[in-house]
Amino acid sequence: MSPVREHYNPVITQLLREHDCLPHDMVNERKSFQRQILFLMNAIKLEEFEQSFA
Repeated sequence: MSPVREHYNPVITQLLREHDCLPHDMVNERKSFQRQILFLMNAIKLEEFEQSFA
């Protein structure tokens, strides 16, 4: 696992747990968690892509 994944995985896991604990009718809150998770996942991919050229 890449260092950037090791750094962000605990954060993403925590966000997923919080998201899963929310009731389904809290749509806006759930979407907020989803956006945060996607942002972090994109940051990981971008960092790995940049490192592949280093």
